[in-house]
Amino acid sequence: MGHIRNGNGVYGRLQKRLDRFPVGAPPASALYEILKRLYTEEEAEVGARMPISPIGLDGIARRTKKSPAELLPILDRMADKGLVMDFVRKGKTSYVLSPTVVGFFEFSFMRVRDDIPQKEIARHMVAYTHDDPAFARSAFAGKTQVGRTLVHEAALDPDDMTRVLDYERATHIVREAKAWAVSMCYCRHVMEHEGKACSKPMEVCTSLNSSAEYIARRGLGRKISREEALDIFARTREEGLVHIVDNVQKRPAYVCHCCGCCCGMLSAINRFKMFDAVTTSSFEAAFDPVKCNGCGLCAKRCPVSAIRIGGEGTDKKAALSPEVCLGCGVCKPACDRGALAMSPRKERVVVPEKAWHHWVVMAIERGKFQNLLFDDFDRLDHAALRAVTRIVVGLPPVKKALLSQQVQSRFFRALAGR
Repeated sequence: MGHIRNGNGVYGRLQKRLDRFPVGAPPASALYEILKRLYTEEEAEVGARMPISPIGLDGIARRTKKSPAELLPILDRMADKGLVMDFVRKGKTSYVLSPTVVGFFEFSFMRVRDDIPQKEIARHMVAYTHDDPAFARSAFAGKTQVGRTLVHEAALDPDDMTRVLDYERATHIVREAKAWAVSMCYCRHVMEHEGKACSKPMEVCTSLNSSAEYIARRGLGRKISREEALDIFARTREEGLVHIVDNVQKRPAYVCHCCGCCCGMLSAINRFKMFDAVTTSSFEAAFDPVKCNGCGLCAKRCPVSAIRIGGEGTDKKAALSPEVCLGCGVCKPACDRGALAMSPRKERVVVPEKAWHHWVVMAIERGKFQNLLFDDFDRLDHAALRAVTRIVVGLPPVKKALLSQQVQSRFFRALAGR
């Protein structure tokens, strides 16, 4: 056990590899307990040598010094457990090591299973993601987050619908997807093992496009139709759940249906006051003080306590903490006096165009950009280049330039061409 507690050995190498992702995996005894129960030592050794970007079987074989024939069943088992994601394009299969979030944390609890000790893992998962702020500080360190809020379209004034871009509409995202799958909500399933789950619906975690194909193919969820996906969204809106989508404009991978009590992202806001843990929508709650009677029903529905009630007697009114408000619209149906509306924010929220754009921006913000460029962690020259790149990119003028919209546009076009 010493090698696990101290972060040495194969599980220590795997932890360091996972920590190089933009989201990260800071060392903690709870994390090592999770890794030990999910990965065999052989699987951990393979995972520790996989690059960050997608790679074919031959490439992994070169890095692990295993033959493709020996490696294939190992990767197959890892994909079944959600430790590796495999994608087939034009007849060729590429593999990606699953990060912590969104990755094997969720995949491990998307269905009831007996091939891993879910109850034991759940205990360590809560300790790592809910009780200790270290993981939340790593996962939500930058301005660009893993997930962003979708405003409930029914909560908007019809005149404001023209302001909503296609990628901000849940209905558009679902209709434009090429594949759909549904799984158990990872967060509520984990809390169920701990005896702390709420009464919100469980089978609502929605995967889209190539991620849906992976989820269904590996038995982590079931394939559904576009119509059933739309029904899930309608049902979760009625339940007052927050729609948090993959923070990209094109081909998002998932939409979570989140509650304030179980969700790991919203928990970071509620428990650790990390108000940037989820990117907001382009709207926020607004109150008409003449119509508001301070009943507090809207405050009770808010999943992140962004609404407070102040004053006494007839002066009681609802007020907003705008730095906390997600812009989800969950509060709107609670007000039957017409005192609450979803108002456009002064500045529209900037959303990365594609997944790789999202990944690169997160990496730059979190000081991990060098890991994307030089990701062979066994090569000394890559280690040296990572060190130099980290220093250069970390310089305030360089970092500011890379994150500016104009430089981003040129930079990402060049990177895509490469």
